[in-house]
Amino acid sequence: LAMRCASLASLDISRCGSVTDAGISTIAAACPELRDVDLEGYSDITDCALYALAQNCVRLESVNLWVCSQVSDAGIQTIAAACPNLRSLDVRLCSKVSGVAILSVAQHCPQMRALHLERAGRITDAAIIALAHNCRRLRTLDLGWCEISDAALVALAESCEELSCVNLGYCDALTDAGLRALAAGCRSLSSLDIGGCLRLTDASLEAVAQSCPHLQSLDLGGCKHEITDVGLMAIAEHCPGLRSINLRFCERVTTAAVEAVQEACVNVQVRR
Repeated sequence: LAMRCASLASLDISRCGSVTDAGISTIAAACPELRDVDLEGYSDITDCALYALAQNCVRLESVNLWVCSQVSDAGIQTIAAACPNLRSLDVRLCSKVSGVAILSVAQHCPQMRALHLERAGRITDAAIIALAHNCRRLRTLDLGWCEISDAALVALAESCEELSCVNLGYCDALTDAGLRALAAGCRSLSSLDIGGCLRLTDASLEAVAQSCPHLQSLDLGGCKHEITDVGLMAIAEHCPGLRSINLRFCERVTTAAVEAVQEACVNVQVRR
């Protein structure tokens, strides 16, 4: 591959078997035109592979490292500094990647559109605030299980009005104040995951319903105690284009409210 495809622009070898740093380094050296690299699922890949990509493939726009658990802040910092055109980065389940790396992404990659951080290392408010201020055209942001607070959502609301897909699942420090800010500032939201955010109440759903009429997907799974029929009815009234809603373990939502959603949102699929 490396010898015959010098003009290769896109490489997807996700979960293809045994791929090592040496193999990626060989491809990087021979294929400087690479734009998209998908390395999903390789727990043996380390920062060495990223150093090679950064050195040779400075036009990179998309890098998928989902479950590359040996990759660390150092590798991401190197990629970010060398590849200013980076638009998409996936480091889900990369536990050695923390807010330190995301600060570097914020500094060097202003064209970032999609960033997936679910279950990465410790992602802080400071990192997300920097990201919001410097990457204002973000459209997809996955923060599932990250240790962020309302301050991060306020920053996103103030600077990233193009956000359309946001995952906040199990960010359990979030409150209604943060969700109200996000909804008011990001009115193009089409997909929102707030499953497992136990502090959120119907007030959050009412804010989303009022501000985000184009919502198509809503995940409330695990919102056991504070989400009720009241919030669900607001969504039904204001979001007729809803196509998917997860209500698993929403113990205070009744069958009557679910039926009202199905009547108002004719194409919706409900998970219970």
